[in-house]
Amino acid sequence: MNENIDVYVNGQKINLYRAMKVKHALIAYDQSLYKAALAGGVRIEDENGFTIGLEGSLADGAKIFTIATG
Repeated sequence: MNENIDVYVNGQKINLYRAMKVKHALIAYDQSLYKAALAGGVRIEDENGFTIGLEGSLADGAKIFTIATG
């Protein structure tokens, strides 16, 4: 089994270790975006439009998007 997975944040491919969470993908993509999510200025959605939390699990090929809330 491969120890890494590829996920997509706003269309950009991010390589992470398996079992990492949404917050890790955001940090790898843009740490300031992660901080904005912590402060409530950004909502995170999956490819189906469902809101997911920073502690959400990720599968290989997952697509997440950030939506400004302010």
